[in-house]
Amino acid sequence: MFDKNEFKKKVKVWIRQNPKASEHDLHDFCDEIMPPNHFAANQWLINQTVSWYKHILESREKAKKYVEDEEIY
Repeated sequence: MFDKNEFKKKVKVWIRQNPKASEHDLHDFCDEIMPPNHFAANQWLINQTVSWYKHILESREKAKKYVEDEEIY
């Protein structure tokens, strides 16, 4: 049986270890850790995970821009 919580834990560890990774890098990692016999049934989880990571990256960029704008003033 595929453990979604274990998948999520692995993803969070990977993100901490790869803070400058791209969405594509994360997608590749998710593909690697997803058991082949559960891949089709859990493709939604990979897509959701990558979307979540995209939001994190966008938030980081906004925060970085905000800090840069504050330093100007």
